[in-house]
Amino acid sequence: MVNDGQHAVIRRKINDPSSPYYIHPSDFPGLNICGVTLKGEANFREWATAMKNAFRSKRKLGFLDGTIPMPTEEPEDLDDWITVNSMLVGWIMTSIDPSLRSNIAFMDNVMDLWDDLKTRFDVGDPMRIYELKEAIRGCRQQGQSVTNYYGRLKGIWDDFDGFRVIPKCTCGGCTCNLESKFYQQIEIEKTHDFLMGLDSESYGVLRSNILSSNELPSLSKVYQMVVQEERHRNMIRIRDEKVDAIAFAARDVSRMSMPSGRDIKLTCSFCKKTGHDYDHCFKRTGKYPDWWYENESRGRGKGQAQGSGKAVAGRPLAGRQPQPTRDSKIACVVRPEEEGGSSKNFVPELTSDQWQAILNMVNNQKATETEKLEGPTYEDADWTG
Repeated sequence: MVNDGQHAVIRRKINDPSSPYYIHPSDFPGLNICGVTLKGEANFREWATAMKNAFRSKRKLGFLDGTIPMPTEEPEDLDDWITVNSMLVGWIMTSIDPSLRSNIAFMDNVMDLWDDLKTRFDVGDPMRIYELKEAIRGCRQQGQSVTNYYGRLKGIWDDFDGFRVIPKCTCGGCTCNLESKFYQQIEIEKTHDFLMGLDSESYGVLRSNILSSNELPSLSKVYQMVVQEERHRNMIRIRDEKVDAIAFAARDVSRMSMPSGRDIKLTCSFCKKTGHDYDHCFKRTGKYPDWWYENESRGRGKGQAQGSGKAVAGRPLAGRQPQPTRDSKIACVVRPEEEGGSSKNFVPELTSDQWQAILNMVNNQKATETEKLEGPTYEDADWTG
């Protein structure tokens, strides 16, 4: 029979937070203490690492590796051990995927359960090692952010690290720090893998500068340098987009603010129409202003051609000289006569009588069918321009 002193020691051990037998009031068998769910061979090593870390944080890793065996002498210690053991079995079963949980035999001893899971899912065959090496070699950024690319690559590294065999000194007298040098070599390999998977168009120059340095920086330093380069490139891209947007908006505003070439407030005293004055009346001068060609290219005005390449009678197309109409031809011919000039100065081969006959013939000529279909020309009285 256990005396009162022994009971006090046991109770103090259970209530001591530093004891592996201590159970927090918030702990219960259905608690998920691991953020990783075991789904099979693919993520067993990741799950085992997370689960060991969770047990270590609660000072209960000894129940898994056998350093805290089942007590055989004191019944009170045995009860406490069984209580903690049952709690750990519940934590492990809760962290297993429900589809996989039904295929796992239930075991009362947490150490036996852990060894059984390790035997079933911790398969370190050469084919799996080859697959992980190929995955590391084929991992590329491909337009992803540096953070996402590094996280994807690190997941493959963690899986592969579980298959590495860390060399240990067996003679007992080695002082070369072999294990530390081995980890340094692993970090150099990971740095090369990370740099070679970056997009060459974006980080080719930076990668060349890092690899050509006398002393290769650490993996964390290289990652920091690449992230800084990514931020710098994003800032330049955003600035260029803003400049292009401002230039595009300014170009549109300048087009909208350009004058159309016509002022509806003006009234011509010669043709009695609005939009121009006497000096710029091209019915009087026979000269077309510059804005006329611009408006024609935009498809403005009456009698627009119904089809590409077809011009409206009396109106020039953009980039072409205007073709004079019938009346403008007559005006050009008779103007020398009205101004007192001689028609012989223009065409010496024709006499005045011949000129008069030509004018009479042109004035008496009727409009052709094509002119009727195309509508009124600029010189006609019903033109509204």
